[in-house]
Amino acid sequence: MATQNYYDVLGVAKTASASDIKKAFRQLARKHHPDAGGSEEKFKAINEAYEVLSDDAKRKQYDEYGQYFGEQGPPPGYGASSTGPGSSRGGAGAPGPGGFGGFGGFGGAGGPGPGGVPGGVSYQQVDMDGVDLNDIFGSMFSGAGDSGGRFGGFGRGQQGPQRGQDYTLETDVTFDQALNGTKIKVTTPEGKDMTVNVPAGATDGGKLRFKGKGGPGGQGAPRGDLYVKTHITKHPHFSRDGANVVLEMPLSIAEASLGTEVTVPLPAGGKAKLKVPAGTQDGKVFRMRGKGAPKLKGSGSGDLLVRAQVVVPKKLTKAQRTALEDFAAADKTTLRKW
Repeated sequence: MATQNYYDVLGVAKTASASDIKKAFRQLARKHHPDAGGSEEKFKAINEAYEVLSDDAKRKQYDEYGQYFGEQGPPPGYGASSTGPGSSRGGAGAPGPGGFGGFGGFGGAGGPGPGGVPGGVSYQQVDMDGVDLNDIFGSMFSGAGDSGGRFGGFGRGQQGPQRGQDYTLETDVTFDQALNGTKIKVTTPEGKDMTVNVPAGATDGGKLRFKGKGGPGGQGAPRGDLYVKTHITKHPHFSRDGANVVLEMPLSIAEASLGTEVTVPLPAGGKAKLKVPAGTQDGKVFRMRGKGAPKLKGSGSGDLLVRAQVVVPKKLTKAQRTALEDFAAADKTTLRKW
């Protein structure tokens, strides 16, 4: 017997299309899967509902039989015996119209169905009709240490030895080490020392993968992988934006207004002159192409982005105040439009 209204379980109308049903199932499956912190009972109910409503024949039978869908024996109102001579409906295991025989080979919620199939619909056994739950949950459980989480091929259960657990280590590198590349020593969770080559242009939060350097697999299965995550320590002048390097350039009101030439430091060492035009606004970005960090993918380097910061003095000397007052008296510009 269908103990719940399958349409209500999936949150769709009885007239819902096949695509609407599949969409609703995907959303609910992500939300309620036990490995995502959901209820196993709720997840099984969602799978049971989808297994029926995604199959045209079973959905038609469900719409006809309602809550008695899948019960072994005739629903009330269909005669004292639906298996006797002249009966048009099958009993337990006996096919009726369209081959219906008590949930078409699936048991009810409480006991074994026809042919010895266990009662209820277990999410390990449901045919998802083209919905790949490994694809749905793969991103949620990647790196769980057993080749894609606990699924091992959804619908089939775990088979054979499981690959080893993946390890993730975190390490700090200086701005210059990340820019130019370096070698660092790390200790794995198993207590083994190893040397890691950090490539030139390494980014903050980037991961280096070392295949087969993780935990041992069971019964000869492959080892897991080791990931080394890099964190770039703060630099007094530069910051990173991918392969681009950002430099904040303070300017006085006079420099921004009248224009000037500034000597700026370069990430790789050395200096370069940058012309600042008159009327430069706060936040203006000057791009020095190819003066950034090496690109991890492809050739060449990113750019050096020099961002103007117009600094307003907190205190003025007498001469500065007099000069600004003269400027204010001469300035007829109206900035506010309200």
